[in-house]
Amino acid sequence: MTAALLLVAGLLAGPTLTPERSYEARHVATALAREGLAEVSPWGALGRELAFVRVVRFDVFREGELIPPLFNALHWLTVPPVIQRELLLGPGDRYDPAKALESARNLRRLDIFQLVAIRPVEDGEGRLGLLVVTRDLWSLRLEQGFQFTGEQFDYLTLRLTERNLFGRNTQASLVYALTPVTWRLGERYQDYRALDGKLQLAQGLDVIFKRDRDGAGGGYDGVDVSFDVSRPWYHLGQRWGFRFPFRYLDNHFRQIQAGQVVGWDDPETPEVEAIPRAWRQRYFTDGIFGRVQLGQDFKHRLSAGLLFSHLENTPFEETALPARNAASFRRNVLPRSLTEVAPRLSWSGFQRNFSKIEDLRSFGVSEDLQLGPSTYASLAVPLEALGSTYTAVEAEGGLGWTLTWADEGVLDLLAAAEGRLEDGALINRELLLRARVATPVLGRVGRFVSRLDWLARADDTRNRVLSLGGDNGLRGYPSQAFLVQGADRVRGNLEWRSRPLVWSFLHLGLVGFYDAGAVYARAEDFTLRQAVGVGARILFPQFNREVFRVDLGVPVDGSGFTLNFSAGSSQAVPLTPEEDRIFDSYTGGFANQP
Repeated sequence: MTAALLLVAGLLAGPTLTPERSYEARHVATALAREGLAEVSPWGALGRELAFVRVVRFDVFREGELIPPLFNALHWLTVPPVIQRELLLGPGDRYDPAKALESARNLRRLDIFQLVAIRPVEDGEGRLGLLVVTRDLWSLRLEQGFQFTGEQFDYLTLRLTERNLFGRNTQASLVYALTPVTWRLGERYQDYRALDGKLQLAQGLDVIFKRDRDGAGGGYDGVDVSFDVSRPWYHLGQRWGFRFPFRYLDNHFRQIQAGQVVGWDDPETPEVEAIPRAWRQRYFTDGIFGRVQLGQDFKHRLSAGLLFSHLENTPFEETALPARNAASFRRNVLPRSLTEVAPRLSWSGFQRNFSKIEDLRSFGVSEDLQLGPSTYASLAVPLEALGSTYTAVEAEGGLGWTLTWADEGVLDLLAAAEGRLEDGALINRELLLRARVATPVLGRVGRFVSRLDWLARADDTRNRVLSLGGDNGLRGYPSQAFLVQGADRVRGNLEWRSRPLVWSFLHLGLVGFYDAGAVYARAEDFTLRQAVGVGARILFPQFNREVFRVDLGVPVDGSGFTLNFSAGSSQAVPLTPEEDRIFDSYTGGFANQP
């Protein structure tokens, strides 16, 4: 509702329609004029001593925009120390463009600014300084995450959040989340720089309830508790860190397709059953990990520690499991119950090479992209001697490579795999291959982007399913339109994205797309599904860096003519690691859209 009202207001208020490529540049120019400074080339400033640092903070609303500045009284402007402690350059330091760029990345990562820019400047006396320009995001807001296709919604999340409590980058939230079967109420608290800026504290609590659908009855359904104390990587020069994660989850899991619990037909009986794929899951995890960061041009991050986890999956009354099907259900549907106490060692590495780019994840604001190789490898050894259910060796790893071409084009490649060696058998094998391409901006035309990925699984003792539909890359079809246990999946997307256009504070873009993919357990089951369509992308930079999307798709594979409308709170085709991390789905240590 908020987004719709802002959209209407922006359309009514904005008399002009212009390509948005200067949102950041306009703020920098205003700050330069306000401070009486002149911008100099980063290479002309290289190695010179900094005499001063000027921080120019723009509030959320400004004169000349639809929403008047008087509403800034309801917002805590970020205090200067929060900005200054993320800077790696200060008076007396030699100007280093790499440190200036990293400082800007540190500030953007806080997610409390709609805009961050850092420039070398000179004052009237010819002294070199650093100009830091920020513009706050509206911090007290009702954040929304949602996705639906056709008449079916997949999820809705509402968070009443103060993202910048007292202007000190402390976050407190009340959360409401709705799925087709459950709803939950919860709270979140996070202090990114607790205890004099040396620790990060994060805590969450959700109480889960089953929805009362069709008079079937609702009520308490579970609880989810998490607590995390860590010293994360605040900057690339930091040598050490640590983490103590904790989570407890006790709830009822239900496999959903098209808003309904999926039924299971026992392959070991002649009867045709529709046993609900539902069970109670109890999950507990705790650990202690030490971290070390090494290297200069190529950064190495090593982590070593001990992980404890316990997972228990059992049928419950909603499963309505007949006795004759119980053993088969446990073999073919339930994930294995496991207790694991495992020493764990991991290594990640990446090239210290970053680029600023626009209009991949968002509109008209700088986005940071790490270039070159990125690697990950992990080894965990659950031991029966320590209390594990089985002695095993779990290994995972991957190699990604990102490069730019023709100035603003991007190519991103990834290969990742994982597996578990147990009782002489290699199980839970998984392979992910992915390629993503974005062309440079082609004048007023915009740019083309594409994604192709293949996910293959074998000997999966976790009995997981793979799906494909309007919720994960096949617009034109309902959510989870195709769902298969023990399957592989291939998925491809081609999008044309227009350059962002601006009405007042509203950023608007258009999209045309072709989606294709298949989910198959055997090669002979492979059937390519295809769809085409159009859509729009909308951004309100004062409120969020993520776009809202609406898409209209139609299948073109001979399966019948249907129009399918879908919408969500992020791009349908993720192109950057920042977008990938939204999804709690990993292969070989790399996030990927599930």
